[in-house]
Amino acid sequence: MAESKRDRAYNYLREQIVLCHIKPGEALDEKRVAAELGFSRMPVRDAVNKLAEEHLVSIFPSRGVIVNQISLADFQDMLDIRLLIEPYLLHLAMPRVDRVDLEEFRAAMMARIGDPNAETDSFGHDFDYTFHMYFAHKAGSRYLISLMGTLMTQSQRIRFFSVVEPERIIASYREHVAIIDAVLGGDEEAAAAAIRDHLNNTREGYLRISRAREGFFRA
Repeated sequence: MAESKRDRAYNYLREQIVLCHIKPGEALDEKRVAAELGFSRMPVRDAVNKLAEEHLVSIFPSRGVIVNQISLADFQDMLDIRLLIEPYLLHLAMPRVDRVDLEEFRAAMMARIGDPNAETDSFGHDFDYTFHMYFAHKAGSRYLISLMGTLMTQSQRIRFFSVVEPERIIASYREHVAIIDAVLGGDEEAAAAAIRDHLNNTREGYLRISRAREGFFRA
């Protein structure tokens, strides 16, 4: 099925925002984006409305569209919600996960741990997003998939500042391996504990990033 113009505009703008090509607090010029994509304004406006629903932008009658700063309170809430739902997603997903998929995830992580020069996540190949959404999809609830997608988008915005935390990147890889090993071993309790450890460590890493990139965050 061909990607709609709205979806193409949405994916383009989401990447621009997550990778900070359009920085928090900056205006988003719908007319310029439409010209860049060769579209009319309508699919771009529809994409902007979807981004507003995901709290990536705000629409003001007098100021136009502004890319939201990253709210410290919101990212704390995001992690609190992930701590609540990801162990439940794991519980629903455990009977449906594919061992081959998990072994491929594990091999990718071990390669990155073993080679400091290995390619890290990019927007188009975001391991962390793919890995956590894998369990959401295997859980089989479209409502939880939608919720996790929104939460992971907010997480992506912060995580792509992780170049200021290279040690945290490697630690995160090891935490993913711990989750995978517990799931492969059929130990749901250990896997849930590993997810909680990962998210708690993620919180500490994000707080350090917020201090290093103060201009992009608000209380």
